[in-house]
Amino acid sequence: MDESNGGNNHPQAPRGPQVKVNVPPEVQRGVYANMARVNHSEFEFSIDFANADFAGQDQEGNIPAVVVARLMVSHEFMPHLLDALQENYGRFLTRRDIEGLPETDEP
Repeated sequence: MDESNGGNNHPQAPRGPQVKVNVPPEVQRGVYANMARVNHSEFEFSIDFANADFAGQDQEGNIPAVVVARLMVSHEFMPHLLDALQENYGRFLTRRDIEGLPETDEP
């Protein structure tokens, strides 16, 4: 959600209390995941983020994967999560495309 005022010189109206997110030091490093498994029940969605070792296939072709984080979200929150992911991925693609233009390339 972009908090800019779209070039308008008028300050934005007060928006009320804002959520101040604190990331504890032990979580700041994050974890690497190269796959995710999504499931749902009538109560929530669960997303298992995993690190799959594609080089470690066994003879049957099974790929070992270890879950590094599990996210549980309510049905009410899921549309907001999807919107935020789409918005941020769109920004990433736009920035990547702009940086790849010839007039922005460094010699």
